[in-house]
Amino acid sequence: MENNFGEFLKMKRQQKGLTQRELAQMLFVSESAVSKWEGNAARPDISLLPRLAQILEVTEHELITASVDEGARSEKAQARKWRALSLFWDLFFYIGYGVALLTCFICNLAVNRTLSWFWIVLSALALAFSFTNLPKLLNKNRLVLLPLIEYLALVVLLGVCCIYTSGSWFWVAVISVLVGLVYIFAPIYIACLDIFKSVRKWNDFLSIAVDFIATNILLIVINWFTVSNGYAGGWWYFTIALPILAVVYAILNILLSVRLLRINGFFKTGIILFLINCFLYLPPMLIRLDDPALQKELDQANILKADFSVWAVDKTLENNIHLIVALALLALAVVFLLVGAIRERSGASELEK
Repeated sequence: MENNFGEFLKMKRQQKGLTQRELAQMLFVSESAVSKWEGNAARPDISLLPRLAQILEVTEHELITASVDEGARSEKAQARKWRALSLFWDLFFYIGYGVALLTCFICNLAVNRTLSWFWIVLSALALAFSFTNLPKLLNKNRLVLLPLIEYLALVVLLGVCCIYTSGSWFWVAVISVLVGLVYIFAPIYIACLDIFKSVRKWNDFLSIAVDFIATNILLIVINWFTVSNGYAGGWWYFTIALPILAVVYAILNILLSVRLLRINGFFKTGIILFLINCFLYLPPMLIRLDDPALQKELDQANILKADFSVWAVDKTLENNIHLIVALALLALAVVFLLVGAIRERSGASELEK
């Protein structure tokens, strides 16, 4: 303890409006003991510090150092304000949800003589609750449980709305939202959860595979919905959607496979740029479609039909632009490949030395 302990003790005692005798009685010690403490002739027993700090409304650390810890007091004050604000918002939402439910319950019964659209309000507020108040109630496994509960609440809301409107779109909406959540959270779960620890090296490929499966399920449901509701087009999933998805999935896996090659980053970048160029501009040159309108759209990306002497909008403008992009990508790929080759050669030379 510092020599100013006595002065600090005296100052805090006087601030509390206590005499030496009163303080001594509260600590069950003699008045002379308190006098000795304030005169720096003695120090209180360590067992008395918690009670002394409580009486003087200071921390034990402040009592020992004989100084006011402004930083700690500020942090505690801010923490108290945050807890008070958090409690205020919790009560605000709880009261708001309660008032809304009670009002809609009474109005629905008064107007319709039954509960109908009230169930939409109830499920909507349950969904809102899962976003506003539920996160604070979940202490463990929040990353897994929170999106799942929010999704289930949304499914309930969609189901109630579908029943209320006598619609048939429920499964399309539910699967669409689920696929969106898979796109967002599947990579996070694969990267963070311990159950995927053994395959973490391949998490990119696994994430794409999960997205591929989810997208196929969504397209099958949409195609089933269009066929069952009499829309034109038939089962386009097998003839159009699946082949396109398979090609895109293969392309993504090829691009990801490049990072596994034991070459420098410049080489990898050059290879990826070259592959992107091929994926973008080889299909328009090779694919022929039965639909004239679709074939016309595809031909606009055919770089073989470019003509820099003609820049008309309805003729070769888009072909010319695509050719410029293709040449730029090819030039960048060549530059990166050359730099990569130079670095590989210099690295081999260093090893030989």
